[in-house]
Amino acid sequence: MENREPKKTKKKLTRRAAVLYLTLAVCVLGVGVAARTAMNFSIKPQSDASETTEAVTEAPTARFSAEDLTAPAAPNRESSTEAPAESGGVYAPEAEEGLAVAAQDDGIERAASFVTPLDGGTDKGFSNGEMVQSKTMGDWRVHNGVDFRGAEGDPVKAINNGVVKAVYDDVLWGTVVEIDHGDGLIAKYCGLGKGSTAEVGATVKINDKVGNLGTIPIEAADETHLHLELWQDDAAIDPMGVLG
Repeated sequence: MENREPKKTKKKLTRRAAVLYLTLAVCVLGVGVAARTAMNFSIKPQSDASETTEAVTEAPTARFSAEDLTAPAAPNRESSTEAPAESGGVYAPEAEEGLAVAAQDDGIERAASFVTPLDGGTDKGFSNGEMVQSKTMGDWRVHNGVDFRGAEGDPVKAINNGVVKAVYDDVLWGTVVEIDHGDGLIAKYCGLGKGSTAEVGATVKINDKVGNLGTIPIEAADETHLHLELWQDDAAIDPMGVLG
């Protein structure tokens, strides 16, 4: 009888230990399953967020607004002092200032014939809308006037009777004097010396001094000369057809 009790006690302890180990195993397995489920739950939103971010980042590249296709604004001609290369003409700021430069009846009585503004002959002639090479600018452009040779300081003569309509300094053409010679004919004397010219409103007679010869920045590579343009009713014409 004494030997049976210890054996029964050992069997009970063994069964309890087995139950305990089994319970612990189940708990460990449950914790592992719960942890893995939690990890899957936390990872999935991050993946969705990443996909959403990529979609948002890529979408704008395929979209354009009407503003993106709008052409740039045209340059403000009022603030420019340069004549367009294709025109070859003289910039006239007096037109913006409202001064009268159009042909008008001022009671001008012309002399029977015209004279040349300088007596040294001519260089570059009127191109009549054709492109000619510019030594100074290194390009091709129309030449709306005739270049009369002279020396700096030479007096430039009025080609006929008229009234001085404008005097201004141009960054390309130097000092310019515009004279209305009547019947819609406007002469532009370009490349005069600053401060040497007749005054606006003055009446000049044929051969009167308009100003002294100066320089012309846009034609500086040429010999010293006067650039004379004639405009008949707002259209450039060949000065030599008038001067003979």
